[in-house]
Amino acid sequence: MAKLIAVTGANGHLGNVLCRVLCKQGYRVRALCRSQSESLEGLPIEVVLGDVLNKGDVRRLLEGCEIVIHCAAIISIHGDPTGLVLRTNTEGPRNVLEIAEQQGVRRIVHISSVHAVTELPFSQPFDETRPYKQATDYAYDFSKAQGEQIMLCNTGKGKPEVVVLRPSCIIGPYDFKPSEIGKALLELEKGKIPALPEGGYDFVDIGDVANSVLNAMERGRSGEVYLLTGKYYSMQEFAAVVAKVLGRKPIKWIIPYRFLKTLLPLIAWLAKVSNSPPLFTLESLDALKNGHPRMDSTKAALELGHVCRPLETSVRDFYLWQKTKATEI
Repeated sequence: MAKLIAVTGANGHLGNVLCRVLCKQGYRVRALCRSQSESLEGLPIEVVLGDVLNKGDVRRLLEGCEIVIHCAAIISIHGDPTGLVLRTNTEGPRNVLEIAEQQGVRRIVHISSVHAVTELPFSQPFDETRPYKQATDYAYDFSKAQGEQIMLCNTGKGKPEVVVLRPSCIIGPYDFKPSEIGKALLELEKGKIPALPEGGYDFVDIGDVANSVLNAMERGRSGEVYLLTGKYYSMQEFAAVVAKVLGRKPIKWIIPYRFLKTLLPLIAWLAKVSNSPPLFTLESLDALKNGHPRMDSTKAALELGHVCRPLETSVRDFYLWQKTKATEI
């Protein structure tokens, strides 16, 4: 009988793609999500409605599973006003680890983030040895650092094996919600972004990340961390790739970081008036300003077979999927 794999956060971008790839590879899949979602419709999987903060839900999810891929997290560029970001991103891993040990789960593949560690200085390599973010850093970043450490500090004899993966900015199809980068791509398609913020970031394809996650289920070394990154693009370079895919002229106007920072109160007010998320927050501006231009995924390439397809392919696949909402990967 095929192995039973559990996936938390299964209705998210990475989660639903993992469910698709796992099914295609012949695995049985049990997926935890907080509510029914169109992202999982039609997939031959067992859905468990629940929350990683509820130990009973996690117990139902992990019963009889050999491996769990822990994707569930709250991503935020708006701080943590209710405390739910920190709770979900720390108590969630703690519950998964505790129940996995009780249920005899062999391995946990924990999805962290490059945001868990410091970006500066640029002069030093951005690899798996970077120091963790602290409580003085942004809430999401600190929560991911804490969640990762909870997982790694509880390995050993009689406990599940733990492999930690840190993706950069994931981009590509099956982005149902959509993600922050998915929203930006849709706004660019509509021509609603006339100018670009200063800075840039490392972008990695959703399919490349999913394949490396699957490889980590068997090939990843327990107790190790792997960067799943792609390639750095300035915002101007990123917009030029999008414009090429859309057959349009690229956006050339760049707004300096300091000037955009002064506009944040106005941006927040406009968002409140229009009852929509703000176009930028201080967190998102700082992420672009501090995006490290040389994230090094050599370790994942050597041990997990991690590869990076061109950004143009990822962007084109995103828009093609948006037109068809195809379900097969």
